[in-house]
Amino acid sequence: MGNDMISLSAIDLGIASMLVVILAVLTWKEGVSRSLVIAAVRMVIQLLLIGLVLNTLFDLATWYWVLLMAVVMLLFAGREVTARQKHRFRGFWGMSIGALSLMVSTFAITVMTLLIVIKAAPWYTPQYAIPLLGMILGNSMTAVALTMNKITSGAWQQRREIEARLMLGHSTHDAIASIRTDSLHT
Repeated sequence: MGNDMISLSAIDLGIASMLVVILAVLTWKEGVSRSLVIAAVRMVIQLLLIGLVLNTLFDLATWYWVLLMAVVMLLFAGREVTARQKHRFRGFWGMSIGALSLMVSTFAITVMTLLIVIKAAPWYTPQYAIPLLGMILGNSMTAVALTMNKITSGAWQQRREIEARLMLGHSTHDAIASIRTDSLHT
């Protein structure tokens, strides 16, 4: 496998960063709030920092560093799924349900894609594994967040009906069956 990766220099990144800052300044001059300029500058700084992290990770190229990066990405995505809920689960379950759903789906799809479709050698090549995981994680995060929000909001809205079913002897599985079906359709 040849090294066909495009390499960006610090000057390339600086030019791209300056373009974003210039756009933010021009937008601010047109009357858009100062918070947009601050957000643009913060975004540039974050992108530069993640670029440094990825550059180091690409140089190291060991499976355990790639796995560590994947776990960090999963934790941030799990936190984001939890933050998107109107009615959240409390305690340990709050983030772990979303993170576990994300982990099972995204890691399986990412590893299969790396092994079968891309045929990366080694399979944990960070230039392939990290961006692919990020794309799949982003899409899965949206799906998991919407589904969890639908089920928790439905349970909150129908809590009296669920409690009545439970008091009548229905199982928890049966008490939320319609809500679960609606959330899966989402």
